[in-house]
Amino acid sequence: MGLTNFTNTDDDQNGTGNGPGGPNVPVFPSLPGMPGIPGQHSSDDITEILINYNERFKNAVPAMYRDAVITQTLAVLIRKDKPNPLLVGPAGVGKTKISEEIARMIATAHLAVPDALRDKTVYELSMSALVAGAGVVGQLEQRVTEIIAFATDPKNKAILFIDEIHVLGESRDPVYSKVSQILKPVLARGDMHLIGATTAQESRKLEDDPAFQRRFTRLIVDELTCEQTIEVLKSARAGLLTHHQHKVTVSDQMLALTATIADEYSRASQHRPDNAMTLLDQALADLIVAHGTALAQAQRSGNNTVVQALQAVQQLTLSEQKLRSVALRLASGVAEKAPFDAQALRETLRCLRGQDEVLEELIDALERDQLGAFARTRPTVWMLAGPSGAGKTETVKRISEQLTGQKPIMLNMAEYSLEHDLSKLIGSGPGYAGSDSNKELPFDTLESNPYRVILLDELEKAHRTVHRLLLTALDEGWMRMASGKVIDFSKAIIIATTNAGKDSLGKPAVGFATSGSTPERMSAQRLISVLKEHFDHEFIGRFQKLVAYAPISRTTYAEILGGAYERERIRLLNQKPHLGARVPILSDDALLEAVQETYLAEQGARPAERAARRLIEDALIATQPAAQSRAPTTGMSPVPTTQPAPSADNPDSPVDDTVGAVDAADAAAGPATRALS
Repeated sequence: MGLTNFTNTDDDQNGTGNGPGGPNVPVFPSLPGMPGIPGQHSSDDITEILINYNERFKNAVPAMYRDAVITQTLAVLIRKDKPNPLLVGPAGVGKTKISEEIARMIATAHLAVPDALRDKTVYELSMSALVAGAGVVGQLEQRVTEIIAFATDPKNKAILFIDEIHVLGESRDPVYSKVSQILKPVLARGDMHLIGATTAQESRKLEDDPAFQRRFTRLIVDELTCEQTIEVLKSARAGLLTHHQHKVTVSDQMLALTATIADEYSRASQHRPDNAMTLLDQALADLIVAHGTALAQAQRSGNNTVVQALQAVQQLTLSEQKLRSVALRLASGVAEKAPFDAQALRETLRCLRGQDEVLEELIDALERDQLGAFARTRPTVWMLAGPSGAGKTETVKRISEQLTGQKPIMLNMAEYSLEHDLSKLIGSGPGYAGSDSNKELPFDTLESNPYRVILLDELEKAHRTVHRLLLTALDEGWMRMASGKVIDFSKAIIIATTNAGKDSLGKPAVGFATSGSTPERMSAQRLISVLKEHFDHEFIGRFQKLVAYAPISRTTYAEILGGAYERERIRLLNQKPHLGARVPILSDDALLEAVQETYLAEQGARPAERAARRLIEDALIATQPAAQSRAPTTGMSPVPTTQPAPSADNPDSPVDDTVGAVDAADAAAGPATRALS
């Protein structure tokens, strides 16, 4: 919208028209670059740059809970020197609304407006419109000079408003830097009134030009409370329903729920009341579109009963389910959150042997988290401790695939072992190499979908500075990047794994134990005392759950090896039948021999997969037609084909018989072998 009453009539071509001074008065009577002067831009260019807020918002809904900030802004505007307020606050708190409210108050002759401002007009100056098309040298300077002349002319009584004013502090941008240099003198003298608005993070760009920054008086615009946001929604309800042609209806209860759900699903960079207003408007629009889609589908299917029922609906009612669906889609891009299936997760984790107690504890924690009984303002944070090869990383991968359908965001913390490796997480600070890079950082994906699982693998290998950087993310649910951008972690699940104190974690409990017994899990108190040797006390305190994985015994290793062999054998039968037919079912003796040769207590279950593949390769080599007499290279005996498939569910399976054989072997191996198991 341009200046009020600026019309493109025939008279305008001669430099006259309906300007601010009335009919047939030139728009810019004292400026050189006016209509009718060859080589200069016309008044149409100016009307595209300046937007008359008085005219646009004279009938707007009054701002609520901003009386103090508006009063301060009015006071700054009537100062003799530097009458330029700078509104600073988080995105979405209503900084622009304050300028709109001042324009509305002036247009409606509000009694709180000082006499010096009663006949003023607030114009928004769009920076993008100002520089657009100004490619000729000197053209931008001319536009800025004309805008200044218009704003300083007492006849025009103008107040300029520049949103996102931090762009003028871009010292590396010659275009906007040129504009700020031209504005400095007039801002200091008080000849022009200018309101600026920006966020706290982006206002730092103005610090690059202290001379420009000191022309402004900084005013803080705080975020509204949830209760205040509900009242704002009630005030805006009539306008929204009118916009949507009264096809929808919203109760007071739904408005209160909108504010609550908006807080629950919004990111750290979103703030009240904008997050709630956006959610309400989008939910109403979705409701109307969904109704039209259902009607079209019913017509295509020829279901006249449904068509008549849908057409009979005069008003659609907003529900909690619709609010949550829209909020989730706005936050993560998906309309519905995948339901948590505890039984399916148990089935997925069944292949992780020897950690039944641990896995049940984690599933129970997830079930509690999925209840949604409490507002979630911080991420779910766990630490899985235990010796190498116990299944910690595999647990996280399977949980992520079950909950999100995606692999976790994996960070190998050994890559952050130096202090300056912080830049790999948050980017380079201003002035450092790479500070202007657009390279994707590890946590950037949370901006598109905050409902992700994050794996911090081998956390003890990261530098202590990295641990301290993570404190805010683990506790408050957000992290600030070097660029000033805030990443929201509150909806994520963060799971760290560690081998810290692996010597202590792998030791059996002191006392009497039978030979071949399964190693016991470490108690919570003992686990914390071990972790304190590698992590700061306050860092450990950020984790909601600390879990110790038990070391892998020979018995458990035999189950893992047998299961890995059978999975690979079945895979070959399905994918490559000509090979799978030559792979026999694993016998007790072959399994026992493989366990004896490959089990290493300090490596846990890691060798099992390799051993299973080696057994299959040996069987394939031994059954090759041209190499029937060739012996396997592993030293393991050829695998008989007369045994049933090993299965943990079958009590008569070879794995169970072999477990007994492995226990007997442990007993015969002496104290040294028992200590390893």
